[in-house]
Amino acid sequence: MSERGMREGEMREGGVRDRAVNERGMSKRDEGRTYSRMLWASVLALALEGAVALILLVVFGDAGQPEPGEERLSALTLLALPFLAVFWLLPAFAVSAALVLPIVLLGEALTRRLGGRPTGWQLLLSTAAGALLWPLAGGPGWLVATVCLAAAALVTRHARRGYFVALLVWGTVAVLTVFLLGSLGLHTGVIEA
Repeated sequence: MSERGMREGEMREGGVRDRAVNERGMSKRDEGRTYSRMLWASVLALALEGAVALILLVVFGDAGQPEPGEERLSALTLLALPFLAVFWLLPAFAVSAALVLPIVLLGEALTRRLGGRPTGWQLLLSTAAGALLWPLAGGPGWLVATVCLAAAALVTRHARRGYFVALLVWGTVAVLTVFLLGSLGLHTGVIEA
């Protein structure tokens, strides 16, 4: 084999090796998916879902209807909301580590083993995990849990470098849109308080 052929062979082998390293997410810039990025994306997704649920509870639930003689929303409540977010993160971390990450990773493992698409397996696993809440939460509770787990799993599976910021920005836009539409609906009388 000529010297040129040996160099081309080494370059091809190096290219294959570099590509394999990059596929595993261990490139120079580490742009691949890691467990910590997946965990943070899942926590953020669950926190954003919780914020939307809180807004919908205020708009449609009993929390939007003050008792006679009570204020609708006090300044102390508004001041305490950012500090309550810290307490919301603890259950979000627990659910992410115990349910969402295993759903994502097991869905991908089942895809490699049995075929199909990872999304289908992850939705099936989310439904199974949500069904475990049937005895505790009843019919609507397991449905809400299934949807929350499925949304968090679908968002988490794409976690790469820079994904958290995009998810934070667009998730915040979605939450503010729900808040704006709910407030507008309450103010105009389209939604009855």
